[in-house]
Amino acid sequence: MRKVIILLPFVLLLFTNCSKREDELSNELFVGTWNWKSTTFYEPPSTETPASTGIVRKMQLLENYHYSITENDVVKSEGNYSIQKGTTNTDHTEQKYLVFSNNGELIIVSVDASKLILKTDGYDGATYEYQK
Repeated sequence: MRKVIILLPFVLLLFTNCSKREDELSNELFVGTWNWKSTTFYEPPSTETPASTGIVRKMQLLENYHYSITENDVVKSEGNYSIQKGTTNTDHTEQKYLVFSNNGELIIVSVDASKLILKTDGYDGATYEYQK
């Protein structure tokens, strides 16, 4: 009986760690319609917005891992997406990526209930800001 009591915390810890790993790659925070607010380019330095480009871009991420990207209500890309961990090309750190079946992959800088920031994986890339 004493061995069971001693082993119980370790077994619970094992299951807790496994569930956290699954939650890390969940799409729960990503699901919804994201409205493009800006793109900041590194080289040459510049920023684009809907006001400066006349483009209204929306990215819809569904719970079933399907996505669509529209510009001025015209579908530009659609397919499936996933959230994966990978190593960056620039600083070789592990990051989360939003991977699109028909549109490449972007590093997830941050995400919460109302704001999503993504960036390309390169020194001369761009950062994209979206809001719900």
